[in-house]
Amino acid sequence: MISIFSLAQNNTSSPYSAFGIGDLENVAYGRNLAIGGTGYGIRDSKYLNLKNPASLTSIDSLSMLFEMGTFIKLTQNSTNEYNNYYKDGNLSHLAMGHRFTPWLMGGFGIMPYSNIGYSFKTIKSIESENSPVVSQWKGTGGINKLFYSVGLKMGNYFSLGGEAAYLYGPINEERKSIAAVQSDSPTAYSTNSRYSAFSYKGAFQFNTNLGKKGTNLVLGGVFSPAQKLTGKSMVTIEQTYSSSTVITVYSDEDKATPIFMPMSYGGGGSFTWRGKYLVAADYEIFNWSANKPKEYIDQTIWSVGLERVPQNDRKFFKKCSYRMGFRYDSGYFMSKGKAIEDGRFTIGIGMPLRNSKSTVNFSLEAGQRGTTSLGLIRERYTKMSLAFSFHDYWFIKRRID
Repeated sequence: MISIFSLAQNNTSSPYSAFGIGDLENVAYGRNLAIGGTGYGIRDSKYLNLKNPASLTSIDSLSMLFEMGTFIKLTQNSTNEYNNYYKDGNLSHLAMGHRFTPWLMGGFGIMPYSNIGYSFKTIKSIESENSPVVSQWKGTGGINKLFYSVGLKMGNYFSLGGEAAYLYGPINEERKSIAAVQSDSPTAYSTNSRYSAFSYKGAFQFNTNLGKKGTNLVLGGVFSPAQKLTGKSMVTIEQTYSSSTVITVYSDEDKATPIFMPMSYGGGGSFTWRGKYLVAADYEIFNWSANKPKEYIDQTIWSVGLERVPQNDRKFFKKCSYRMGFRYDSGYFMSKGKAIEDGRFTIGIGMPLRNSKSTVNFSLEAGQRGTTSLGLIRERYTKMSLAFSFHDYWFIKRRID
């Protein structure tokens, strides 16, 4: 499964993935994705909440939770003159959660942290030259995240959580330049970098019942210190001649330019009314401006969600969860002096499997990123996600009379 995320990434075709470390993945999957990506203040014994490791304390003593997801994304890229259409898809995450003791729980998994997948062409005129230079740009790869989380129950109302993660992956960039009068002799410049680093996260959750049956309040927060991605980079320059002969003009391996992962923090809460409706909201800040390039800016994300909680009923549709939400992302970089903002609406449904606590979660996102002003690109996308949340009982002592 690790090799799938390492080698088969085709999660994006966005030209904006050329900036920074690419398109950042939303860590909310399954249930959370359909309610706007909220999760800091959400806890449930039937679902894994990957946004807040303190929520692992909601898992009961005999339960094993396993979740996996996949998605398909359709995107329309538009400028003032052109429209292009792309389709992407892949696995989104694999995760498992379990309990060690009545007060200690654990979970682990793997998912993409960022994705790179762009391809475009630029034309540049050179002063005193009659022939423009055409450059073809291509980027692939991204950063993966392998993590282990723990939840520590401090009493009936308060829980602590922590996460240790290993970030790793390739960032491959290629530029092939050619003069119009020398169409059979391109020059290829490629950079193949491999980054790695460890990251850490601390979290908490506070939950309390508010008197009436099924009415409760949950508050949660997460903090992650700044880290630095380091690695090695191989730079290669190749020249192709009319005889199709390729000559390596230059090749060298050195330390890759480090990337500073931002300090981040956020908080949120959820309110459940009489076990029927859940309202959740999150607010997050990422200090990307600590990186030296001025294109990096601090990123702000806020999200809200609403869920119709499944009911104890024989009718199938009353046992389903119905979800909707909204998410706004200010972006973490600027292009031509303008921040690339992202806004999306989400809807979804959670359908139970027969005679089981397992569920199938479907979500649909529709959003827009960027703008056509200033010669930029506007992306309008639709993303369909399917996540399977499996529940099973382990560690049961069998007895036969």
